[in-house]
Amino acid sequence: MAFAAMKPPMRLIEIAASLGVSPSTVSRALHRPELVRDETRSAIMRAIENAGYNTASIVATQKSEVESIGLVVPDIENPFFTVLAKAVLHEIRRNETSLVIADTNEEPLGEGEIVRTMAQRVDGMIIASSRLPDSELLAVGAETPLVLINRELPDVPSFTIDNRPGMLQAVEHLVALGHTKVAYVEGPSTSRSGRERRDSFEEIAKEHGVEGILLGPYAPRFEGGVQAADVAVARDVSAVIAYNDLMAFGVISRLADRGISVPQMMSVIGFDDVPEAAIWSPSLTSVSGSTAITGKMAVQCLTAVLTGKVKIVTDVHRVDSQLVVRGSTGLRKA
Repeated sequence: MAFAAMKPPMRLIEIAASLGVSPSTVSRALHRPELVRDETRSAIMRAIENAGYNTASIVATQKSEVESIGLVVPDIENPFFTVLAKAVLHEIRRNETSLVIADTNEEPLGEGEIVRTMAQRVDGMIIASSRLPDSELLAVGAETPLVLINRELPDVPSFTIDNRPGMLQAVEHLVALGHTKVAYVEGPSTSRSGRERRDSFEEIAKEHGVEGILLGPYAPRFEGGVQAADVAVARDVSAVIAYNDLMAFGVISRLADRGISVPQMMSVIGFDDVPEAAIWSPSLTSVSGSTAITGKMAVQCLTAVLTGKVKIVTDVHRVDSQLVVRGSTGLRKA
């Protein structure tokens, strides 16, 4: 007697492909249904039942651990994001979770494609200093749990550096050294941190009777600082505060090329306090935002949501900044 071959049921990965969603989304629909949009979850459950699966059995037997987390940064060569990535990697290793890193190269147009592609391949994502419109981030967050760093968005957990305390300390430090005409070198106009640092600088400089001059915006890289240095000299300022340490390094390098010594003839302050700040010549005075701690907390928050240890978190967590004084600032020249 011949028996007809029975067609094996569709695998969950095939169900995901048929619906145009990621396997991670199918897993979340089963284990954390509150993280998936109603219409998407309903379509997934119908497809699973039509394929002959017992959803209760799947939920009981599948692993609940987080297998992979994605991290998206604007520029991995920037030491700030290198430190952040290392902190994230160190934290997820404790749970034997894989890390997928993507670098957008400071290009907002390419960032959208990178984020959408990664969202299909990981259980959750950490996106740092995103330049994407709110609508695009919310669309991704509707399907894949997100945690944002240096970006705030309604209904999405975020960890941001409070730049004002550090900027206040930077301006007060320069005032104490006798500086009355200070330039702030702007980074990307689309950056939340950049806008907050610029606005804080203008407000605090005015409060302290300092002539605050805005330069830029420039690319948030060494080369951007090199460009800004010549303009700072032309504007006859005695001190410069740069958007980040890379730009501050560029300022110091260009000033050295022109025979302008730091800090004897001009003081320079950076932001982020990257590891290289302590060994630069002269060592760089910089505003620290506790980058490693921020990365660690972002992982803990995302993991807690993905494993169901907490409900969906939508809080904004603010990390204080503070000035670290080193050799690149000194008394204003007579």
